[in-house]
Amino acid sequence: MKSSIVKQIIPFFISMLSMSDLIAQKDVNLFAGGNLIVGFAGGDFKNGYSYATGIDASLGAGITKNVYAVGTLGYISYKNEDSNPYGKITLIPLKAGLRVYPYKNFFVAGDAGVGFLKDEIMTSRESRFIYDLGIGAHGELLQMGFYYDGWKRKNNKGSSNTFQIRLGIALR
Repeated sequence: MKSSIVKQIIPFFISMLSMSDLIAQKDVNLFAGGNLIVGFAGGDFKNGYSYATGIDASLGAGITKNVYAVGTLGYISYKNEDSNPYGKITLIPLKAGLRVYPYKNFFVAGDAGVGFLKDEIMTSRESRFIYDLGIGAHGELLQMGFYYDGWKRKNNKGSSNTFQIRLGIALR
């Protein structure tokens, strides 16, 4: 299963790098950043999991002065409650989306993509549709955002979700 994840991640980064090379030939704004993530389980997901910690990295390019197309890769670990027999979940999210700056350094962001997840009883990672929506502020170098993040469940209706705080650095 690891090779299939690598086969999906490598083309993503090759396309992002080739896009940044084309953009470098024009006068276009680039975006690069990374975050530390702390999340808290929401909905019925909190019955089995308490919090999440992780990291992410983003690379993007300006479509207009205030709108960026962004690709993100991360790693998030969801801490299970003691009564949960499945153990912790680890997730590798691979997403693409938009970051819009409607007013100065304040942003609204939305992403969608695929998440590769595994709990402690699964033999290999499984893929899920994953998405997020957030708001935040971006200073000279530091950024902070509040996000709703979730993934589509496979065996029952709905999604598993967390409310996340992301603190990191970003250049634009």
